[in-house]
This record gives sequence, structure tokens and C-alpha cells, in this order.
Amino acid sequence: MQRNHIRSLCILGVLAFACSDDASNDDASNDESSSSESTGDTQATTQGTTLSTSASTDDSSSSSGSSGTPDDSSSSGNVDDSSSSSTDPDGSSSESSSEAGSSDSSSSSGTPGEESSSSTDPSASESSSSGGDEGDTIYEIQDGTFVVGDEVNVDGVIVTALRSNAIFVQEPGGGEYSGVHVFLAGPPEVAVGDEVDINGNVAEFGELTEINAADGSVTATGVTGLDLAATVLEPGELGEPWEAVLVRIEGAPLPVVELPQGDEFVVDAGGTDVRIDDFISSVYDAPATFPDFGIDATFTAVQGPVNDNGGLYKIAPRDADDLEGYVAPEPTEFEVDALLPGDLVITEVMANPTCANDDCEWFEVYNATDAAVDLQGLIIWDDASNEGVVATSLVIGAGEYAVIAATDVTTWPYAFAAGAYFGGDPALGNGGDLVAILNATDILDDIAPWVDAEAGRTWRLDPLTLDADANDNVANWCFSDTPLVDANVIGEYGTPLAANQAACFVEP
Repeated sequence: MQRNHIRSLCILGVLAFACSDDASNDDASNDESSSSESTGDTQATTQGTTLSTSASTDDSSSSSGSSGTPDDSSSSGNVDDSSSSSTDPDGSSSESSSEAGSSDSSSSSGTPGEESSSSTDPSASESSSSGGDEGDTIYEIQDGTFVVGDEVNVDGVIVTALRSNAIFVQEPGGGEYSGVHVFLAGPPEVAVGDEVDINGNVAEFGELTEINAADGSVTATGVTGLDLAATVLEPGELGEPWEAVLVRIEGAPLPVVELPQGDEFVVDAGGTDVRIDDFISSVYDAPATFPDFGIDATFTAVQGPVNDNGGLYKIAPRDADDLEGYVAPEPTEFEVDALLPGDLVITEVMANPTCANDDCEWFEVYNATDAAVDLQGLIIWDDASNEGVVATSLVIGAGEYAVIAATDVTTWPYAFAAGAYFGGDPALGNGGDLVAILNATDILDDIAPWVDAEAGRTWRLDPLTLDADANDNVANWCFSDTPLVDANVIGEYGTPLAANQAACFVEP
């Protein structure tokens, strides 16, 4: 064959280099371990015949063994075998291998012209990661890339809110899935606006996704003052994508429509109810800022991180500044039949005035509720259950006093005005009596009876015992020694329409 003839000439030649077989598949391979020029034995393989001589090879190549017998047609088929391995950043290893030789990394089948090749791409590797590398993001935590238990390292995020043992943080870029709650082992040592790096494990606090950094770390980078602006949302947009993100709703106004539980409340934002959380702070923590807070109070804007409580998404104001444009509700007037025992307290009785025929008797009541009350329909009794009634409207504000007088305005001698009149009954006895007030269903208050009412002096309750239970005890009552200042009546003692001025004196 032409191939054997050429190889024979090469062996017999006087040239000091190895012959190359230009007419066969035995071209030199491109492997990095290809042979350099050599002299000596060259192994040639033909169909069914191996012709070999002694050979020397370059140090960079490895020689394959042969049987040395003409009838042995086997060869290693592999002159160079080099392998390399690498380790991925997460600790997993990947390995690549290359084989090179006179047959171009192929193994010979023993038949000329028939070759099969196999190789491994050095770039191919297997790797796996459960987080913990630098460059993890809150977005990946919130979108499910990381699951509960995964370790994460989140760098360069900004603190948006503080709790007693937790913080809220957010990616500087903001947007959906950019915020997360971070649980700490103790009180936070950072401030709102600080940039921090966090190491911890993904966890769930109820339905709220968080990083548990109790055994990890929250490290301030030293960059401060990066207060993020809240993202303004339409009320209907509140949901999972905005969990733990600093958001804001606006309205003109946002009225309080419900007080569901704890210190939470609900505002009506253009027809959509939005729950305002007490997760970080409470509106009741600042009564001077939010006086008379309740139903129908209004705000112009509310902002804070979004808390997820069982799929109920609530805005959690961080402090009073996150509740903007507060307006207290208009006072609500209760009708007398809506009152409960103790809502009104009798504080003073003029049973023996100096006017003729005692037609100017009066008593004083205190509104102990937090709302205005209309006393029209209030029933008055004495100890014999003689009955009078307030027939006209008399609105008494929360924490205020009102005077209710006997008979009518035509017999009223004082310069100060009575709020209403209860008619001719009951007539209060100078020798001993009591006053009780009722609505259609309950006795709202009754007092300890007096004995031998002194002329021109009121029977009055100790101001230190201003409630409907304490005024049942006669020890909390005494006759007034405070001059009643009135332009029309001289020489009487009492403090109508005002708090009693001094505690009752008790004999030692």
C-alpha cells in the first residue's frame, strides 16, 4: 500500500527528523502536548500490522506501549493525557480533562480511516449554590430565589425603620420586592438612613418574610443620611410585592372608619379600606398630637413599611410624623338613653337655698364620658322616687359640668344660668334626702344622702373621688365652705359649673 511504502522510506532515510504521514489520518494533533522533533523509533500502524522501532520522545509527551510483535495490532491510542481541576466559589469542584496524541485525542479502532473521538469541554462544570455569597439581594429573597433557611449576604441596603429588636431595610433602587424585615438578637445599633451589610438566614415571621440576623450580623458601612422617600401607591396596589417596602397613600381626606383591634385603625382611601398597623408605633402614643382620636378623625397622608399579617397588608407608621394632616373628629352627641351607669356623676346639690319657698333648688352633674351628651329625657328622683324630667335639650361636653334646676326659669334667682329644669318634683328635703338620675333603662348615678342640709350651703363631693362609685360613700361628701360668687345672690356657698375646690375636711 502507498501508506506502507512511504513509512518504509522514512525508516531507511538518513534524515534526523521524524517523518510525518501526510497521506493518512495520523496528522499531528493540536494538543498542547504534541511531540517535538525526535529521532529514533516511529510507530506506524497499518491494518492488522504494527511496525515499531525503538523511539525517544520529547519530555512534554507521554509514550504509549506496544506489544513489540508484528501480530499484535494493539496500541494505547493515547500519547498525552493531561487533566485539570477547578473549584467554584461556592466550594463545589469542577473537573475538565483533555487527551492528546498522534491521533488527535482520538482512539483508533484498528481500521484505517475509521475514528471515534471524545472530549470534555474544559469550561463545563457543575455548580450549586444556596446563597451566602456576596451580592445576594433583597429582590432575590422576596421573589423566592432563596428559601427559608438559606444563608444570605446582602450588602449596601438602607435602614428605613426601627423596632425594639428588628429593623426594616430596603434596596436603594426601591420598587417591588425591594424591602425586608430583619430580626436582631437585641435592640438595633443603627439609625434610619444608615447603609448596612447583613448576614443571616431567610425566615418567615408569620407571613412576613425576614432575614434572621440574630446569629449573623448587621454591619454599618459608615454611610449615613440616606433617608429613602416613600413610594406613593394607589390603595388597591398594596400586596405581596410591596411587603416591607416604605410606601405612602394620600387622600383629601383619609377618614378613620373602623377601630378593629389593639391600636390599629382603618382609613377610607377613596373607597378602599386601608389598615393602619401598630407594628412599630401607635397613634395613641401621642395624644397631644392626635387629640380625641377616633372614628371620623382624618389624615391627608399615611406612610410606613408594609407589614404582612396573614395576608392582610397593613401600613405601619414609624412615628407621629408618618401620620400627616390630622384633624380631630367632630364631637359626637350621645342621647341620654345611650348612657351607661357611671357616665354621669352627681357632684353637688343645693337642697336648702336662701331663695323663697325653695323654688331654686339645683344640682350639678359631671360628664365622665369622652363625648358630648344631650341630657334631654334625663329622669330625676329623690329618695321617695318622686320624678322629674329634663324636657329640653341640654348638651354637656366631655369632662364638663351642667346645672339642672327645679321648677323653671321664672323662679331662677341666680345670675349664672341653669342648663335645664326638671319641674316641681322632686322637692329635695332639707332634713335629709338624696338625688338619683336615670335613663329609660338604668340608674346612671345616685348619691349618699345628706342629713340636715345647712341653709345656703351645697352638699358636695370630694374632688379627689370624682366617680359614680365613690359618690355612694357618705365619707366622700361634705357641706361647702367656698363662697358662691354671684351678682344676684349673696351669702351662699358652692361652686356651680366648676370642679369643687377643696377636699372635704375630716375630723381627726
